[in-house]
Amino acid sequence: MESLMSVQKHTFHFKRKRLVLNKITQSLFISFIGCAGYSSIVYAEDTSATSGTAVTEASTSNSKSNSKADDVIQLADVIVTTRRREEKAQNVPTPISILSAKTLETQKLSKLEDLQQALPSLNVAFLNPRQSSVAVRGLGNNPASDGLEASVGVYLDNVYLGRPGMAVFDLLDIAQLELLRGPQGTLFGKNTTAGLLNISSKQPTFDPDHSAEISFGSRNYLQAKGTFSDALSENVAGRLSFYKTTQDGFIDNTYNGKDYNNTDREGVRGQILWKPQENFNLRLIADYNKQDDDQGAMVMYYAGPTFNSTVYGNNYNRYLENATQSGAKNLYTNWNDKQIHSDAPQHMSVEQGGGSAEANWSLDSGKKITSISAYRFWNFTPTNSDFISSNALTNAGVSVRDKQYSQELRLTSAGNQKVDWVTGLYYFQQQLDNTTFSLYGDTADAFYLYNVPSVRTLIANGQSNILNNRDSYSYGTTETKSSALFGQSTWHATPKLDITTGARVTYEDKSASIYRTDPIGGTPVSGLSAAERNLLNAQLGAYDSGELKQHGLSYSGLLTGSYRVNPSTLAYATYSHGEKSGGFNLSIGSAPAAGANSLKVDPEKADNYEIGLKQNFLNNTLQLNSNIFWIDVSDYQTTSYEQVGNSVVSVLANAGKVRSRGIELDATYQPIRRLTLNFNGSLNDTTYTEYKNAPAPSNISIPTGVNTQDLSGERVYGVPKWIANFNFRYDLAEHNNWQPYVSGSYAWRDWSYGSLDNNPYSVIKAYGLTNASLGARHRIGENELDVALWVKNLTNETYVTNTWNSSNGIVLASLGQPRTIGATVKLSF
Repeated sequence: MESLMSVQKHTFHFKRKRLVLNKITQSLFISFIGCAGYSSIVYAEDTSATSGTAVTEASTSNSKSNSKADDVIQLADVIVTTRRREEKAQNVPTPISILSAKTLETQKLSKLEDLQQALPSLNVAFLNPRQSSVAVRGLGNNPASDGLEASVGVYLDNVYLGRPGMAVFDLLDIAQLELLRGPQGTLFGKNTTAGLLNISSKQPTFDPDHSAEISFGSRNYLQAKGTFSDALSENVAGRLSFYKTTQDGFIDNTYNGKDYNNTDREGVRGQILWKPQENFNLRLIADYNKQDDDQGAMVMYYAGPTFNSTVYGNNYNRYLENATQSGAKNLYTNWNDKQIHSDAPQHMSVEQGGGSAEANWSLDSGKKITSISAYRFWNFTPTNSDFISSNALTNAGVSVRDKQYSQELRLTSAGNQKVDWVTGLYYFQQQLDNTTFSLYGDTADAFYLYNVPSVRTLIANGQSNILNNRDSYSYGTTETKSSALFGQSTWHATPKLDITTGARVTYEDKSASIYRTDPIGGTPVSGLSAAERNLLNAQLGAYDSGELKQHGLSYSGLLTGSYRVNPSTLAYATYSHGEKSGGFNLSIGSAPAAGANSLKVDPEKADNYEIGLKQNFLNNTLQLNSNIFWIDVSDYQTTSYEQVGNSVVSVLANAGKVRSRGIELDATYQPIRRLTLNFNGSLNDTTYTEYKNAPAPSNISIPTGVNTQDLSGERVYGVPKWIANFNFRYDLAEHNNWQPYVSGSYAWRDWSYGSLDNNPYSVIKAYGLTNASLGARHRIGENELDVALWVKNLTNETYVTNTWNSSNGIVLASLGQPRTIGATVKLSF
């Protein structure tokens, strides 16, 4: 017990990190070789704790025999279907974190980006709906990866979402959310190398389950949600859910007085559940989501290097000089001001939706057949600014049209056998088309090319028209066809020892092509000098890759041994292997010079090793889950960039070898009746073990002309070394049908590099966010009224969530939401 208390005590002392690592490692080792606890398992429908448990009062059959029975409380296990059958989360020998509907509601976790405030080892990068990604244990941070699948799979109602942007919607009518860490693929769906985020919505009910909710708050925040579920006939039930969310932005554009990074989302989900007989059910789901807001505005984080140049003189700064020569005014360089001065619009439009049919048939033998057929689409249309006031760029971006089909067929054995198993087939087909466009204004040459000596002279003479008033378009397409056979089995070797094995083989056939037309508009190319034509062609010249192809087999595997040390302690050790296929760049980048094969990205492979404990203590009022992991990744797929002319182009690349290792802790404690404390945290050391030709940051490349560097042994970008999340909820005693409650949370994230080149000026500083709520529930017959006051980012921290390398050596930053104070009224009936 002392070793476990040591884990909790030392986890909070982040300033003594090296000592903490040693203490935790020692404590975990001691826990493995000897620990005892007491457990009394109680099942509860209401699961509110983030560590995979819920709080319930213990029932007593003889209150006279225990005068203190009313004071007994316990943690009740959460039921999960991670291994394709219902079982208690504490019995599953894998790191899994769970958020219930109650937790999501209490902590106001309403969208994908919020989840990293409640889950260990999770990083969500969000610049806009297209440039978003989900990473686990530092792996998978690949925004804007049109030509690749994600390292972390996101599932909605058992359907794999082929693009991370498909998950960028309000979390509507959710029953439960599960985060699995490590390579996946032997149980269902798509193969991934880093983890899996499984989102399950509430199913239709045959009894009335209705609710109406409205929230309002700072910056004209308004959210309306509703759910209606009931029987439609004796064996058919339906459920309809909808939401609408709006809020003003918080980035001030001093050029036109508009505010950017506002919110305007809406969506609807309809379901039908048909149960013609006890052993068969069919669930039909259709949903539609729309987003139409001024997202994606970024502030100046680093204005590029200032240095003494033999060509341009002392105290030279490329960005400031080029921007000034283009006529830009009010060049804000203090990101804390939350201001831009831009003449171009900034807007994002998303439409997405789909449908699925899940059929479950239980055979007389106890086996179950499951079929899941699904179709989804995702359309993204941006309008992007250059965030300056001169007419250098009037519009730019990458629009995407994506559609996917999937079919899964599973056979699950009857439970409680000597060997439990599941096997299945999976097919996935996706087609993605994108259009990359850049519409230049009449000062483009000055902003993008003024540092080129020959262009500087032309501009001085009023003769430069290389990029001015030209429009450039490129068109990319990629198609994926993936087929897989998978299976997993658990052999109950003894009453205490289980051996789990799993395997998957996937065959994928991929094709792609990308081409760029000659630029439209501007001065006729024939009127340009040879030097000017070379500059134009390097950045905007016509190009056709022809058809590109990749195909081959990839393999996934799992071997886990788990041992029930005592009724309250499960120990496990796992080796797993995951692979995901290669892909293609749908950005041309340097391909005209490097060749079409440079557009290909190799497959990524991961080997994962971990040991863990799942424990209950203090008469099942304290639950502690801990694990140590080590992952070796080869040909790590990441978002890099290339310098094409004076522009920075985002590209996909293999970043050599990566090692991710660390410790994860997940704890829930119920010290007194109605008070629940949750803590989770992670220490994550994710490092490039080999990355010799990484891009050099602008503070090196612009002054010296050196464009590459060796990042071997350095940290992987976008990965905080330490993450800690704490939350609590206290429900006061009910009085006159009113039950007050109070909750709070604190989420802390260590610093991390914001860009692939580990630019010291892109560092995202450590920050902590505090949220709180105070409310009361009132029973009105069989109905319930819930009224709450809440605040997010209580201390109004100004913090950076992501950074982005841009033209002329600058680094832009995406800021997190400022303080929002609001109120929610919900009626359940």
